[in-house]
Amino acid sequence: MSGRKGGRARRAHARPPKRSRKAAGRPAYWVAALAVAAVAIVVAILVWVLKPAVPSFDGRRALSDVNTLVDFGPRVPGTAGHAAGFEFLRARLDTLADQLSVQPVYLPLPNGDTLNGTNLIASFNLNPARNARVMLGAHWDSRPWADRDPDPTRRGEPVPGANDGASGVVVLLEMARLLHADPPEIGVDILLFDLEDAGADSTVPFAVGSEQFAAENEHYRPTFGIVVDMVCDAELRLPREGNSHQAARRVVDMVWAAADDVGADAFLDEVGGSVTDDHVPFLRRGIPVIDVIHSPFPDYWHTTADTPEKCSAESLEEVGGVIARVIYSQ
Repeated sequence: MSGRKGGRARRAHARPPKRSRKAAGRPAYWVAALAVAAVAIVVAILVWVLKPAVPSFDGRRALSDVNTLVDFGPRVPGTAGHAAGFEFLRARLDTLADQLSVQPVYLPLPNGDTLNGTNLIASFNLNPARNARVMLGAHWDSRPWADRDPDPTRRGEPVPGANDGASGVVVLLEMARLLHADPPEIGVDILLFDLEDAGADSTVPFAVGSEQFAAENEHYRPTFGIVVDMVCDAELRLPREGNSHQAARRVVDMVWAAADDVGADAFLDEVGGSVTDDHVPFLRRGIPVIDVIHSPFPDYWHTTADTPEKCSAESLEEVGGVIARVIYSQ
């Protein structure tokens, strides 16, 4: 009797302990979790490695070009400053673009005179790997009259045009350098419009250069376009321009998403006022071109105080960085 009891006790202690289903499944769970984590890490690394490389935009170089353009004098058609500005832009783009052409434009005035100007069209990557072209635009002229100057005696003077005109141009000049050095997979056209800022009233329109370009090149249909204007202010504020938001929302969303990617805080996720600028002639023809423009306009707009001291290399670099991200992400 005592022997059998002892035997049963020994056999009972010899049995392996029971494992619950929960304990039995734990190693498999952790293996699966580690595998998922490893895949996620690999995917993240591949996304980072394969992410399109975006060349660095130099805001200081762009600001230097603002000073150069303003030093020539106001870029009013028929003046020495306008002629010198044109030669500077033509020479710079001629060294960088795959193709450079010019288009004469004109503006009849009520007094019988005519303002004569010139658009510059610089094309990059004429045979792109992808069948897409993007238009980048800005106006290079400056306003003939400082009609909003706080000093009434100076309202007949021309506007220096550092922010209103030169700032958009220099962003595109720096973009031209990037496009020349590191061609993207798409084609890009840089259009510098003349006679944008000579408008006065219903008889003298604004955006004459872009209107005449669009009218005379009806077969030019870029995939989308971006116009930049007044983008160098130290307190830069760029809401979504009203006409762009209404007529080319997809492009606006894309540009503002790029701004979010690069941390460009000047691009505000709010809708601003509607502006008559060089994008409007294209929107009227169903071409999705948007306007990136400071709003509300700074207090020195259309005054003699629109000088390079108002400009910031950081603001220019922020805007240029966003445009570069858009172009090189296509």
